[in-house]
Amino acid sequence: MARSATGMALLAAALFAAMAAVAVDQWGPAPSADAGRGTEDAFATGLHRRELPPRQAPIRWTTGRVAFAFDRLPAGEADLEVAVAGHRGPVVVAADGIVVGVVPVGATTGTFHLAATARSSRSVQLEVPAFAAGDGRQLGTRLQRVSLRPSSSSAPALGLLALFILPALVAAVVGRGARLGGVGAATLAMVVTVVQTAILWPCGLSRAPYATRLAVLIVTGLVAAGAFAWWMDRRRPGAARWALVAMAAAWIVQGVLATSPVMVVSDAVFHANTLARVAAGDLFPTSITQHAPPFRFPYGVSFYALLAPLLRAGIDGVTLVRLGAAIAGILASAALFVVLLESGAAIAGLAVVLLQLLPATFDVPYSYGNLSNAFGQSATIVFFAWWAGRAAGRWPTGAILLALAATAHFSSLVVVIALAAALAIARRDERDRTRTVALVLGVTLSAAYYAHHVGLVASQLPRLLEGGRGAEGGGLTAAVGAQLMGAILGWGPAVTVLAWFGRPRWHAGGLDRDLAAWWVGCGLLAVPAIVSPLEVRYLYALAPAVAAAGGRGAVALYARGGAWRAAAVTLVAGQVAIGGWNLAEAVLVRYRP
Repeated sequence: MARSATGMALLAAALFAAMAAVAVDQWGPAPSADAGRGTEDAFATGLHRRELPPRQAPIRWTTGRVAFAFDRLPAGEADLEVAVAGHRGPVVVAADGIVVGVVPVGATTGTFHLAATARSSRSVQLEVPAFAAGDGRQLGTRLQRVSLRPSSSSAPALGLLALFILPALVAAVVGRGARLGGVGAATLAMVVTVVQTAILWPCGLSRAPYATRLAVLIVTGLVAAGAFAWWMDRRRPGAARWALVAMAAAWIVQGVLATSPVMVVSDAVFHANTLARVAAGDLFPTSITQHAPPFRFPYGVSFYALLAPLLRAGIDGVTLVRLGAAIAGILASAALFVVLLESGAAIAGLAVVLLQLLPATFDVPYSYGNLSNAFGQSATIVFFAWWAGRAAGRWPTGAILLALAATAHFSSLVVVIALAAALAIARRDERDRTRTVALVLGVTLSAAYYAHHVGLVASQLPRLLEGGRGAEGGGLTAAVGAQLMGAILGWGPAVTVLAWFGRPRWHAGGLDRDLAAWWVGCGLLAVPAIVSPLEVRYLYALAPAVAAAGGRGAVALYARGGAWRAAAVTLVAGQVAIGGWNLAEAVLVRYRP
């Protein structure tokens, strides 16, 4: 019976994936490296970093030579469109090494017919005389789009079929290994295929080199999630299924979507530049807020210090900061699952899945690009898991985690200190030397770092009397209303309702007490957000606690049966819809004209 279920799951996964590949190949849009849509990185090399001027479309300058790769194409003729602007010399256009035409100075578009070829891939090169910009860059032309439209269609290339079928088969195998039933394993594979199709559909991304990287990334994540599930099952028999679902969701959201070249990230270049400063020896970076007038505040260093050796090794800074934040988020999701496993595998799994679907979890760190804050949040989650769990590694581990969180970002400093204080108060009757030493040492290390900024912080303190930004024009009531609306939009109404039913009890002790301390410690940061300009993104800091309460609430309602069970399913489905819509908007729409 087990072999039969596995065989049926593999067959269903392969057939569904093959149909998706055919749909993408036959009905998907033509491949286009479009700077306005954010798809140029999936096809191109030789571009300068993206610029995001206010209220304008993204700008992407080329160097003197830029190349575009189009793969898995139907054999035959094709039409090439090149749209560029701002060049001071003629743009020479070549396809497969053969010059096919020129876009002259003053012109912005050129259309070129490409002769038939038996190859399934084509390369396009743009050569343009570069000129020196004021910042020292050598600029070629401003890319708008390079599109390739095949003149005929044919059966999907074997490579395209493989890119869809292989991840689906791996998902089915991993699902069966995690003790999902045949239907469950096939469903997991189909979900993976749907996500892959949704990512590769816009602008014909299935024809881009990125499609291969995406398939490898998905397979790697599934194998890693399967290994994690096996490990969790050894700790608690029966936990494998929920562990697999949780970490597959975390990998798709934070490992795949958060690093997608299609997503236009607001502050990625800022963080890459800060990383370069830290790598060059500036260990005390500062930044300026968007207040009027602005604040200058300490920015933190731990995120950049960990990545600096990789930057010196030659890895691109933008890639590093995005990837570093994503990996930290995945590890934090795993830590959250481990610590919540004490409450049950279903609660832990649902909490991690819901965490990926909270708009605040994706918008603040990944879409808006507050990547150092994302690292600080991840370190805070891991610190909480260490504290509420078995304190693995004793006090040195706890102290390092607290210090990493506190020195990642100024918001993370305020959050982790408030959380640590609440946790210490919650355990005030316990004589726990390990946690006490970790707390004292972690705070001491953080204070030693920020002592460099004492003068800067002191100079800004009088401005805390200016009043909260949310109170502008409406007083205290408007400020409180703005925070409540921020919570609903940042978390989602469905998970907020679930969190009420799963709220932790301080007096219950154990994990409940520690989760309640998270709510109290970070929740009190709403007060300075209401009455002063100090904004430490406490709603983002509370997101893991909200997700944990949401998972507990969903399981509790489901266990009641009847209408309560239907309500639990409806609320979880509602959060999936809210989260999915927000993810699609963030990856494909935001920061476009």
